[in-house]
Amino acid sequence: MIRLQKKPGKDFVILNLTDFQLDVAESQPDHIAFRLLKTTFDELVERVKPDLITVSGDISWGGENLPSYKAFADLLAPTGIPWAPVWGNHDDESPAVVENIVTLYEGYPTFLYERGDLSLGSGNYVITIMEGEKPVEALIMMNSHSGNDRVLLDEFCVPHKYPSYASLTPAQLDWYREQVKLLREMGCTESTLILHIPPYCFREALYDAMEEEYRIPGKVTLSESYRGVGWREEYKAGSFGVFRECVASPNYDDGVLPVLLECGHTKNLLAGHNHTNNWSIPYKGIRMTFAIKIGKGCYWDPEINGGTVITLDETGVKELRHEYVDLSQWIMEN
Repeated sequence: MIRLQKKPGKDFVILNLTDFQLDVAESQPDHIAFRLLKTTFDELVERVKPDLITVSGDISWGGENLPSYKAFADLLAPTGIPWAPVWGNHDDESPAVVENIVTLYEGYPTFLYERGDLSLGSGNYVITIMEGEKPVEALIMMNSHSGNDRVLLDEFCVPHKYPSYASLTPAQLDWYREQVKLLREMGCTESTLILHIPPYCFREALYDAMEEEYRIPGKVTLSESYRGVGWREEYKAGSFGVFRECVASPNYDDGVLPVLLECGHTKNLLAGHNHTNNWSIPYKGIRMTFAIKIGKGCYWDPEINGGTVITLDETGVKELRHEYVDLSQWIMEN
């Protein structure tokens, strides 16, 4: 378990970044995709002044692209800010490939990571934010793997041309239970779960929160979502962000939500993966949020470029919000 200290009387700020997804060519400093990403990153760091950067996966297009992974780490290194990743489906190609990335990153002093039990997938670990001897919040970082061949289409998603995205395994959920037990024993009363592929419950949350007539990707604008348009009455106060593509979760019930509810510890669930979704919905006592994508890698919506900010006070999560970086003018000039 990794422990970080929060200064008494001062908020602890976490900046989450997701889905850089650059290829080798785009990782070159003079490539427009990298310059766009760096401009966004520099602006976020200047505005947010984070104490920790978390990364919810898909740093590159795949583990064989080690130059892309190095370019990412070189981007973060000058800030001196600790950073901690989970792997995305494009990172988690094979255990050997992930190990190569981890070995590379271990050469960076601000890299935070624990391999954990490799039978569960590399990178299931916990970061606890402490104020003195008191735990304020735990970040449970979990490897959501890549994909599998189980296909069971349902009413929450149009038929998908790919096999189902993967989910947390039963063994990982047992590991999660063990971590919650340990956290409770040390006096930590709540946690945030960070992973790449959203669990099946993201589909349930979306379809429970949205009025039926608005369950069409792209029907609600970003500004409308913040004004309550499209949300059912009981969700208007706490929901925000856009729904612009099908929720790319496992297309079968993966059993994650029942375990989270059974344990009653995780209050925030943060996923990456869907580049043009960034909605945040409080569902059954857990805020489920798509992290906002940074940069144009693979595909993007320039309107929702930036990072997701989690602010902690002495009682835990005080605020979760998206920090938008508008690069429309920069794009015209470059």
